[in-house]
Amino acid sequence: MKFGLLLWAALPLAAQLQVFTVQDTALVPVAASFNLGTVSVRDSAEYRFRAVNTGTAPLPLQTVAVGGSGFALTLPFVPLTLAPAQSYDFSVRFTPASEGSYSATLTVNSFSSFLRVSAIPGPVLYLDNGDGLTEISVASLRVNVALGTTLTVPLVAANPYTAPLLLPEISLSGNGFTFSAPPPGGATTLEPGQRIPLPVRIAAPAAEGEVVGVVTVGPRRLILIASIFRQPLPVPRIVLNNAAPQNSQQLRIRLQLAEPAIAPGSGTLRAVFTGAQTDPAIVFPDGSREVKFNFAPGNTEATFDGAPEAILQTGTTAGTLRLEAVTDSGTNTETVRFDPRPVVIEEAVARRNGSTLEIDLTGFDNTRGVGSLNFRFFDRSGSAIGGVISAAPAEQFKNYFDQSAVGGVFRLRAAFPVTGDATIVGSVLIEVANSIGRTDVPRLNFP
Repeated sequence: MKFGLLLWAALPLAAQLQVFTVQDTALVPVAASFNLGTVSVRDSAEYRFRAVNTGTAPLPLQTVAVGGSGFALTLPFVPLTLAPAQSYDFSVRFTPASEGSYSATLTVNSFSSFLRVSAIPGPVLYLDNGDGLTEISVASLRVNVALGTTLTVPLVAANPYTAPLLLPEISLSGNGFTFSAPPPGGATTLEPGQRIPLPVRIAAPAAEGEVVGVVTVGPRRLILIASIFRQPLPVPRIVLNNAAPQNSQQLRIRLQLAEPAIAPGSGTLRAVFTGAQTDPAIVFPDGSREVKFNFAPGNTEATFDGAPEAILQTGTTAGTLRLEAVTDSGTNTETVRFDPRPVVIEEAVARRNGSTLEIDLTGFDNTRGVGSLNFRFFDRSGSAIGGVISAAPAEQFKNYFDQSAVGGVFRLRAAFPVTGDATIVGSVLIEVANSIGRTDVPRLNFP
């Protein structure tokens, strides 16, 4: 039996470089000689390249350069190392000085490619600003468009040469980009000095971000980059239906803009109350102290869940009510003061219950400090019966208001048992007083 000996030696991993052009989403290998196509004399073109390490070892990328008239890297190159399968993207910009054929040498490490491009006559593109024309000398143009609006870019194409200029194509691509006025179809000839308006309408999508459109006018390509932004809603003015609001009312509130809203906008209307006591009864219909409002494009009036106004219960407590209309742009305020006032009686009823006379009073005291009650009874002919019957219910009212969830609202029932014939009593006068003053209740007749 014989044995053989096999010796294994470690072999170095291989690094390999390949260069591509990036055309939309496709990668096209760059050969030793590569035609980049044609460019308009009055344009500049940007070509995207990708260097890829297709090997199995790290690849030091030490040189990326381009040399040739009109050619330049868009960003300076800094040496780096590419891991296996890692890539490095870079761009070459070409700006021709005049009509003719151009060439450059692209170098990536030891890789070299002879780049060729032709500069041909092309139209001049302008922006029509109303007072004159401004030439567009760049390959891309950035504009800002508010959400929910449209913007028209007033492009104009012109022939600056002494000979007719053939434009094989006039087209526009990009979601939301359209010509406001359709351009001539098919091939178009521009006579010397002739101009064609090509206004581009950009309709903003429903979300913030960027959208891109490409205008092609013969050999000229202009990239339109629209930055979609949310237009801050101006702070609206607060309009009240009552110039001097009082307690125990429904305050109707509208919000107005000085100019129509450019885009959809929303905000919050808040009610902030400050007083000696809180008042849970100061609320909007949903039971809260804030509601959302919206403005539709072109409108100056806000809506509240579709309604043209918000309704706020003003409560029954003395203090200061501050209304705040809040948007991203800031806050507008309107202040309403509810001064302390005498007791308000909203309903008073007198009734007989056998030999007992009963009186029901419903109202509110925005000081929450009812201090005294006086009752004076009269017979059916109007003559007084006896003297004034007084009560000092301050402590009882305090205990009630301390536990109340409805502000200064109260309902009082007073009962007067009568010894003898109660039917001779015909009416009663009532006085209710707090620290601010006295309230006289109109004469109540007993049925």
